[in-house]
Amino acid sequence: MTSLFALWAGTLLALGGPVTELTITPMASQTSVLISIEGEVRYRDFQMEGPHRLVVDLIGATHALPQDDFAAVNRGGILSMRTSQYSEDVVRVVLVLDRPLGYSVIPDSRGLRISLENPTGDFEPWSSGSTTPYTESVELPAPSAPQVQEARRISVTWTEAPINDVLLAFAAFSGRSIVPGSNVTGFVTADINDQPWDIALETILAGQGLVAEELPSGIIRVDNITDLNDREAVEPIETRAHRVSYATAAELQAMVQPLLTERGNVSTGQGTNTLIVSDIRRVQEQIEDLLAGVDVQTPQVTIQAKIIFVNRTELDELGVTYELKDSRGNQFNQLSSGFADTDGDGTAEVVAQGTSVVALGGNSIAALGNATQRVAAPSLQLLTSLVMGRHQLIGFIDALESVQLSDIEATPQVTVLDNQLADFLVGELTPIRTIDAGAGAAGGQGGFPTAQVEQQETGIILQATPHVTPDGYILLEVLAERSAAELAESDAGFIFRTQRVETRVLVEDGETVVMGGLTQSERTESLAGIPLLKDLPIIGALFRTRRQQEIQRDLIILVTPHIVRSGLAN
Repeated sequence: MTSLFALWAGTLLALGGPVTELTITPMASQTSVLISIEGEVRYRDFQMEGPHRLVVDLIGATHALPQDDFAAVNRGGILSMRTSQYSEDVVRVVLVLDRPLGYSVIPDSRGLRISLENPTGDFEPWSSGSTTPYTESVELPAPSAPQVQEARRISVTWTEAPINDVLLAFAAFSGRSIVPGSNVTGFVTADINDQPWDIALETILAGQGLVAEELPSGIIRVDNITDLNDREAVEPIETRAHRVSYATAAELQAMVQPLLTERGNVSTGQGTNTLIVSDIRRVQEQIEDLLAGVDVQTPQVTIQAKIIFVNRTELDELGVTYELKDSRGNQFNQLSSGFADTDGDGTAEVVAQGTSVVALGGNSIAALGNATQRVAAPSLQLLTSLVMGRHQLIGFIDALESVQLSDIEATPQVTVLDNQLADFLVGELTPIRTIDAGAGAAGGQGGFPTAQVEQQETGIILQATPHVTPDGYILLEVLAERSAAELAESDAGFIFRTQRVETRVLVEDGETVVMGGLTQSERTESLAGIPLLKDLPIIGALFRTRRQQEIQRDLIILVTPHIVRSGLAN
């Protein structure tokens, strides 16, 4: 009977096979890379730049290689290789290339085969599974180019040997022409054990204060550093135009400047986007090497953002106000117009609202209750009137309940180069006027005030700077801000209510960053009324005005970066 453990293990194996070996072999004008896999898996592949890489993801596989990194492969255009268990069911294989190469991916009975253009010619086969050269059971073509490999290894010991004799020994061993300068002197004591001869020579020369330079003819010239500097001081100046493809010449000018000699000069050609350099040949070659590593195509990142701002305001007001008028005496007329004999002709005339009538003679009384605390723009008004002889009692009941809701949504999208800033603004420019009283004329008197207007950005501001990592992640620097201008209670002008967050986060391609919690709640409550009466239980509500206001502002920002890849397959 099959055990449950065996069934469980068999299910896991069916989900994907292990990646067991990587091999590199020359095949005609191509470089063949075989990824050995036990079982069937799906795959996806794409290229990246800075440096040039070919990435293959094996979906449904597990990592079973002896190590993750394979440095110094240096075969068939492949500098090194990296592998990892990228996720639970994905094994990622990264080939670091010395230049962009055409390629194809073909399923093989033993796994997956990658065929690359071979820019270097024939080379020794390589395998991740053993230290001995690996040979596939295929017919290799005859070598068509010199073999690319490290220099021959040398083992030798010198004790107080003249430097010229040491140089002759290196020349005989390597088969190269080595010419020392007139001031190359000294003695060498060294023990070299199985090291590449070019590295051993460079190390010995550095210890003697000497430097080697390979001429275009292939001859290696050895000079004292001081003599080299003196020779460069009289070496002819060359002027070359270095074409810049992916950056701007103005950006790279500052990087090139430190490489120049005292006689060197660099300028930019704006129309052709070139660096025009005048200097000796060594500097020109250094600048070419620098531009080859700096002026490369960088990935682009599409940043999609969704900005949601919700502003909710609830207002609740209820107030009772009174006015007592005397038709033959005092009237305040704050809540309504009145009637009074103001000219003494025995006929009452209309007295406009807000115009008080004060009669100091005779017996008369007028009163106001909570008149200045009325509800503004009420949605419900009740008016009562009670006539008592020559007195009239007028009462107003005002009520208001309102809810205001504003919802602002914006979905900007922009594509930006790696390491460049993407800036979003969903808002407006608020003019702010400032007044300068002025210092006046000499003596500090008699100045005229001057007004200036400045523009302040308000609204929703989002700034994002992406950084693409070598393993396909995105390091995202994000700054989000929401601001609004409000008139200050004093004469200071404006105040700016601001919600702001700044973060730096590492995300996968296509993963969404959510910035929430930027919620601001504000609640105010006020009571105003007739002293003593407004505080009475139950009936106190008839002698006061109550105002309640609650404001809630919510800001949510979602940012999703996508790497723009070319040549994406499968």
